[in-house]
Amino acid sequence: MRARALYLQLPRHPLLRVLVIAGGAVLLVGMLTMGVIVGTLALGFAAGWLLVRRWLGSRNRPRDPSIIEGEFSVVPNRPRDALPPGD
Repeated sequence: MRARALYLQLPRHPLLRVLVIAGGAVLLVGMLTMGVIVGTLALGFAAGWLLVRRWLGSRNRPRDPSIIEGEFSVVPNRPRDALPPGD
């Protein structure tokens, strides 16, 4: 593909040239605005969805203060034999 095929040639008439450039600028600003609006709506929807899930999920489970949730591993009382001996 040649580089000239990708290049957009503006019209020779000065008024048409200004109109094409202004139209491109309006199109660019419109696309940027739509991107910001869609991104804001997506973030708002995701935040609302997480809040609703948290609110509905915490209502159904009774919480016992004596239970600590987490992942734990048992540590042996003596050091492992795989360690090199100390000098």
